[in-house]
Amino acid sequence: MEIFFTLALLTIIYSLFFLSIYPDKYLKKVSHISDHRNVPEYSKFALSGPIFFSFLLGYSLAATMVFLFIL
Repeated sequence: MEIFFTLALLTIIYSLFFLSIYPDKYLKKVSHISDHRNVPEYSKFALSGPIFFSFLLGYSLAATMVFLFIL
């Protein structure tokens, strides 16, 4: 149980770290409609790709750390 908790906690920590260093210019949507209209600021960003890749990298790093240092 503690291995699963450690893996989950490290995955969240590493994923948020990778997401925090992801540059803003790659988060912008490539859409001319959202640039010229009065749309909310949060809809001008595409977060699905960066969130997916940051959690994928975070899980990979967390699994490596758990495998090498805990097991």
